[in-house]
Amino acid sequence: MNLNLLYALDAILRSRTLTEAGRSVSLSQPAMSMSLRRLRDHFRDELVLYRGADRQLTALGEALRPHIARVMRDVTQAFGLSLDFDPLAARRSISIAADEAIELMFLRSVVPDILRAGPGLDVRLAPFHYGSVDRMFDEGVDIAIVPEMMAGPTTNILPLFDHGLVGMICDRHPTFGDSLSLREYRDGRHAALVEDAERIASFAQSDTPPFSDRRIVVRTGHCAMLPHLVIGTDLIVTASNWLTQYFASILPVRLVDLPVPGELMRMVAAWPEHRSNDPLIHWLLDRIVDRIDWLNAPLPRYQRR
Repeated sequence: MNLNLLYALDAILRSRTLTEAGRSVSLSQPAMSMSLRRLRDHFRDELVLYRGADRQLTALGEALRPHIARVMRDVTQAFGLSLDFDPLAARRSISIAADEAIELMFLRSVVPDILRAGPGLDVRLAPFHYGSVDRMFDEGVDIAIVPEMMAGPTTNILPLFDHGLVGMICDRHPTFGDSLSLREYRDGRHAALVEDAERIASFAQSDTPPFSDRRIVVRTGHCAMLPHLVIGTDLIVTASNWLTQYFASILPVRLVDLPVPGELMRMVAAWPEHRSNDPLIHWLLDRIVDRIDWLNAPLPRYQRR
């Protein structure tokens, strides 16, 4: 097979029309039509159907999209790779993935450092997918900040910090003190993240007592929504201790000890194995590590007016 057809296939799978696909790879309409015929012959499938202004990929076409996109990203990285990385001269995009809590608490200090050190760089905070980090790497992520449990056996990782679980309630909760008894925790009403995020945020303990015995009456997909759900209510939130400390410093909520201490979770920076020697990756890791001390700095206490 002529590997130049990969460029045509990638363009066809991404573009709305065959003309647009040809334009993106500098091929004329007849040349693009010839490439499509050769691809259809090779795969023994139509791949894409054009009906007027509508375009529809076949099942095989849909299945090929992520594979071809990954191949093209690897090709681009291979031809663009240099043994040196000069942030002052670089002109490129950087993609970092982390869940909402890490973005809010940590990357908000890392991103300005990157932009200051590399004036020609731009940063994309990519969508975070719970499960394996491979999907994020397939979508072009340079570094993902994830719980260690999400990193695969061949993934490169750098440990960053540990954190544990704590309860968060309204600072004027009518009945709870500085800690929760097992009965109070089980009988209370709870707010939590959606199930996939909860499994990670609760350190894989959400299926074991007392976490599994909670009466969850509200679920949200956003970490930043959790403290607002407890304000003025009797709800309990179980979340990361360093994230809730931040909320307690700016909102009328307070932290309480849980009846069962949770295990610590280690957060790591992860990057693909084939980019072990990529100087860009190591430069980014330096920027991230430089901010660990900032993350662990004490937060100002919330003062009610």
